[in-house]
Amino acid sequence: MLHLTINSSINLSLMKNRFFFSLLMITIILVTTSSAQSQIIPCATTEYITYLNQQDSGIKNTIEETFFDAKRYSNLKFKKQKDTIYTIQVVFHVLYNNSTENLNKDYILSQLEELNECFRRKNADTTETRDIFLPVAADAGIEFELAKLDPEGNPTTGIIRKPTVLPTFGQFPINLSITDRVKETTYGSPVWDPDRYLNIWICDLSVSGFDALLGYAYPPTNAENWDANSFATKNKQGVVVHYKVVGKENPLLLATGSKTLVHEVGHYLGLRHIWGDGSRFQGCNVDDFMDDTPNSRAASNGCNLGQNTCLNNPGDLPDMIENYMDYSEGECQNMFTEQQVGQMRSNLTLFRSGIATVRYPAPPVQVSEFTAIYPNPVVDNLTVTLAGIDPEADYQIEITNLLGQAVFLSNLEPMPIQIIQGLDALQGMYLCKILKKGEEILTEKMLFQL
Repeated sequence: MLHLTINSSINLSLMKNRFFFSLLMITIILVTTSSAQSQIIPCATTEYITYLNQQDSGIKNTIEETFFDAKRYSNLKFKKQKDTIYTIQVVFHVLYNNSTENLNKDYILSQLEELNECFRRKNADTTETRDIFLPVAADAGIEFELAKLDPEGNPTTGIIRKPTVLPTFGQFPINLSITDRVKETTYGSPVWDPDRYLNIWICDLSVSGFDALLGYAYPPTNAENWDANSFATKNKQGVVVHYKVVGKENPLLLATGSKTLVHEVGHYLGLRHIWGDGSRFQGCNVDDFMDDTPNSRAASNGCNLGQNTCLNNPGDLPDMIENYMDYSEGECQNMFTEQQVGQMRSNLTLFRSGIATVRYPAPPVQVSEFTAIYPNPVVDNLTVTLAGIDPEADYQIEITNLLGQAVFLSNLEPMPIQIIQGLDALQGMYLCKILKKGEEILTEKMLFQL
């Protein structure tokens, strides 16, 4: 699916028949003279399918064989609580023909930060998500980090820099077999094992000095909701982006900004555009297979909050221009939906599991409502709960006999719940005191029957 923006403002969705193609999501922005504003660039999907079929003639059978594997994991789509966090190993390949294209490391690190914030829904502009979409806005539970070891096990920064003799990898009309030279040794940087790394190539994609192709990505092989042509040979897996849309503070940023890579990684993890990649002539009857993204007639344009191109949505919801998988400007984009999150996690589990490590987040810290000591009588260990904890204060537990003589004294951690052990010698009635900064905040008479 090719997409253009003329003079950074007019988004044109080029026609595509999803029943035959649905191969590859490509974001294209063309900034050119006003005389070019009415220009229509033909979709390159058919040519690219031919190119990929030349690489592997068995792709259709391969995809059909594993289609039902994705179906068996479909229950992950609707899982509200994420019990795991996936951390994806990333390698950036920076291809440059001049010093401007050889991006500063700070731009790359800020881009990585952008990915993490958006996929974990921690970006500041989540406050801009409209109330009507808040119930479906979701944290993907997916994080990204620079690779620390290369494929041979040697230490790496996760950023590979290579000069290229090509002034640009862009072509007009679009020819992705030419653009994909960025992944070859002769002109670009060869892929690191795509079963272990997310490869991101940064290069010049302009055409004749004009900013054209912004980025493109391949969905997972055999990903659910993509047809049998959604395949790329193993050495082509990853994401390619224009150097001008990398980094939050990149002075050359175009309208979609550093959210471009968020969009493309969404494709890499199996998401489609939210309008389903139909043309305006197909109207609102083409879907992205996500029930919580409202239908829209075509790609969004700018940041029009009043846009509602499909009246057949349940509840007549407006177009979700906040969604990263639209073509709205980067300043509008701030969310994935629950079902999009489920789809990405499902595809990551099935088809890209080797690129990520898994961790289980620590349980949330419990907050004690009361300061208390229990049980009473004490038949095993003693439990202390602290409410309104001052992390700078010193807490202690003191146990005295009824004559006021101290028989036990121990420091407490400034935490809500803790277990006190080592009380085996106590038998009978005692006073238990909780001290904060040396002052009693609780005293209980307790029977020890250890």
